[in-house]
Amino acid sequence: MTKDTLTQTKAANAFLITRGPSSLRIVKQVLAEADSPPIPWSDPFTLAEKNGATYRVWETASTYEGHPVRLIVVESSALDQRKGKTLDKERTKEAELLREEQARWERHPFSCRADAEQALASLKASLRPQFHRVEAAVEEIVRPKKRRGRPKKGAEPEMETLYFVRLGVEFDPNAWEQARRKASRFVLVTTVPKEWKGQPMEAKEILKLYKGQISVEMNFSFLKDPFFTDEIYVKKPERVAVLGYLFLLALAIYRVFQRRVRPFITPERP
Repeated sequence: MTKDTLTQTKAANAFLITRGPSSLRIVKQVLAEADSPPIPWSDPFTLAEKNGATYRVWETASTYEGHPVRLIVVESSALDQRKGKTLDKERTKEAELLREEQARWERHPFSCRADAEQALASLKASLRPQFHRVEAAVEEIVRPKKRRGRPKKGAEPEMETLYFVRLGVEFDPNAWEQARRKASRFVLVTTVPKEWKGQPMEAKEILKLYKGQISVEMNFSFLKDPFFTDEIYVKKPERVAVLGYLFLLALAIYRVFQRRVRPFITPERP
């Protein structure tokens, strides 16, 4: 989405519905606002999809390159497979790092409580777990002091006081669920007005239109098939344009046949 795209869309008296890139400043801002408590999310709803996903939407307004736009934050129950794998890897990596920290500090005693407290403060500042709850504290242990050689008979062992930094690590299901919700969100940017030709164009309707693009794109995929478009020889650009129109007419006829045949397809007559 660029300034030229918005300008050309407006000049053609058309509307734009697109998925806002996550690098866009207004998209980052609206995703950050989506976690605020007073945000009026819609009730969950479904669309006619095979995966049976449920959605929630929240809408706000902004401007981009001088053009007013509607921003619709969409939260889907169907987490993208790649994002899900990335989250699982991050959780596993974080758990391994925390286990290593536990083992490292258990092998590192302090002779002075002040040093242990300083190490604890430094550890708390460096640890920023995303999917786990971490409880850290200084533990005082009094034990016989280790010395070389065999102790004298009847001699009382010399005691020493040591301080250890103990870590308690626990998986946080609430933080995990919140991270999954954030990963399942995306933002639709549109110039469609809230009412068009007397019909309200609510956020749910915009999402439905956006999801419906796949049916159009799948129909055009056959026009890109090399079986149909490879090694076609025409000498003039005008003939290339005419050939393109012929392909579009063929696609229109193909869609008409689909609509005519679909009502007669039943489980008994597949």
